[in-house]
Amino acid sequence: MTPIRSRLRLAAGLAALALPLACPGRTAAAQPVTLALGDGLVTCRILSDSGPVPELVLSVLPVAVKSAMEQAGPPPAPAALTLRLQKPPPFYKRFFGLVRADALATQQGDEILLQPGNDPLKLAFRLGHELSHWLVRLRHPVRPPLWLDEGLANRTGAAAAEAAGRPRQLAVERPLPPRLARHLFSLNELVALKTYPVRPAETGAFYWQAEALVDGLHRKLGQTTFLDYLALLCVPNPPAWDAPLRERWYFNDADFRFLARQIHPETRPPPSP
Repeated sequence: MTPIRSRLRLAAGLAALALPLACPGRTAAAQPVTLALGDGLVTCRILSDSGPVPELVLSVLPVAVKSAMEQAGPPPAPAALTLRLQKPPPFYKRFFGLVRADALATQQGDEILLQPGNDPLKLAFRLGHELSHWLVRLRHPVRPPLWLDEGLANRTGAAAAEAAGRPRQLAVERPLPPRLARHLFSLNELVALKTYPVRPAETGAFYWQAEALVDGLHRKLGQTTFLDYLALLCVPNPPAWDAPLRERWYFNDADFRFLARQIHPETRPPPSP
């Protein structure tokens, strides 16, 4: 998956750089760990390329799986997932800003590659994001439109970060992407995208707007109906994105104006408490 441009910050602020020091909060043996998650629907085997599996991963992963199943739906049958923890980038690369020190993850089939980092909120966001892609792939024969897939994944990541932060009394702060106003897509442009934007500012706008549009659809449809809508667009020859909304749920022009307002920061209402 392409990197997510939205950043998560703790309200109190986080260090931008963390040295890879050994800490007591790690498992005793450097061996694979297998967890049964999501009421037994997900069996996750955790492999580590850099020593024992961190306790942070063991505590955040169940929260991320629960959030992903709530947002994207549970797997249709018991499923196996491999989570492979990778070594962090060399210190000099992080020091000079050649790579980001945040948690990084990519999903490839039934495997998620992860650099966990040290921040529980960023870790939960990345895991939730990639787990959303994984669950959508398991539940549907075809990937949904780009905006819908990435918007749902970002929404899932945000839900996972919120859930991971609550018991730790950590607040999630997500600033707007830089230069957002100059790179916003119209609603028609956003839903027509079939490839990821290339320029960083446009990529940031795309992810922010895709998530905002999915949030708007949730407000209108609710969770159960939203998943029905998702399924209608995950077929080999899907209808236009708005056709089911008009024909099945009777959206009118006012409803689509509402959705168009969601993807612009000046007109988007504050999130529900």
